[in-house]
Amino acid sequence: MQPELEARATYAQLLRTRGVSSLFALALANVLGASLQIFALSVLVYQQTGSALWSSSAFAAGFLPQLLGGTLLTSLADRWPARPMLVLGAAVRAASALVLAVGDLPPGLAIALVALVAVWQPLPSAVQSALVTRLLTGDLYVLGRSVFNLISSGAQLLGLALGGTVIAVLGPSATFGVAAAVQLAGLLAATAIPPTRSAVPPEGRWHPGETWRGNVELLRVRAVRRILLSWWVPTTLLVGAESLVVAYVAERGGSATPTGLLLAAFPAGAAVGDLVVGRWLSPARRRRAVPWLFVLLGVALLPLAWHPALTVTAGCFAVASAATAYQLGGQQAFLDAVPDARRGLAFGLFSTGLMTGQGLGPVLSGTLADLVGAGVTITALGATVLVAATVLARLG
Repeated sequence: MQPELEARATYAQLLRTRGVSSLFALALANVLGASLQIFALSVLVYQQTGSALWSSSAFAAGFLPQLLGGTLLTSLADRWPARPMLVLGAAVRAASALVLAVGDLPPGLAIALVALVAVWQPLPSAVQSALVTRLLTGDLYVLGRSVFNLISSGAQLLGLALGGTVIAVLGPSATFGVAAAVQLAGLLAATAIPPTRSAVPPEGRWHPGETWRGNVELLRVRAVRRILLSWWVPTTLLVGAESLVVAYVAERGGSATPTGLLLAAFPAGAAVGDLVVGRWLSPARRRRAVPWLFVLLGVALLPLAWHPALTVTAGCFAVASAATAYQLGGQQAFLDAVPDARRGLAFGLFSTGLMTGQGLGPVLSGTLADLVGAGVTITALGATVLVAATVLARLG
């Protein structure tokens, strides 16, 4: 069969696959519930302390501790059955939201609770990603990954649209209760996932060093290393650009309204990109589009130093985010490069690198923006994406 004639998977085929709809519902509940919880925690901590540092720490508590969990725990994803792990993960998230809703915790303890749950989060995330590779194969798997990305983008948009309103009407504490209800819905979805076993029975007893050594072994594989870097680096730089939106709008003398519009452009663009690349491009064309989309991501950020019109700026951010769909073109190559018995670990490594980048990107970008301005920094981030595209192409 010619590459151009490879059959494209359809959404109907995807939804007919046993267990996939439940996984989609679980992912939606996870992202939406976590977004509401982090939003409410940041607001509550700021109300209690009046400190921007405390509020920022509350926001970061849901992300940065995942680096620890990704370093120590994700090898368990290839040892334990998927459904119990996903049910337990949803239960832990729901319980933490309930404690925040009724516990009236002091700021430090509330942040510590969220950070503790975040340490655990990479494990069920790795389990879920590995399970998808066992339920879906070929182009159906790539389409499934694009739907997960669409769910994430849609939940972020929904959080932007509803989060502020829910907090304004109900208050932060009641919003935690809403987040808990969302996570309980995810718990119900997790119980409907079909039972599966690990791909290969584990040998010996587990210990934390197993994850670290497994990650090192994966990174020694040239194909795995190149694909992961191609996913991590642009995402880190794009998150850095997203973190500068408030400062960028301030440089233009704008208000909160354009800030919300520009922030919404990121998940909206990502949703469009995943829809077009995941569903409308054939597998062969999707693979050929990878370098062009990679370059487009960087090019879209270049005009920002000149502060174009608001609509143009929003379009640049949306195009850059849409171009992140280039990752779909490397999904099958990543699976081919990773042993079946290490898929959970591999996706845990991917997630760990992603979370680390989301923590480092804003810090590095903010530091540079204090020196040269937000617009110039965003343009520099776009140029860095283009340099990374050239370097990674040579490594390939």
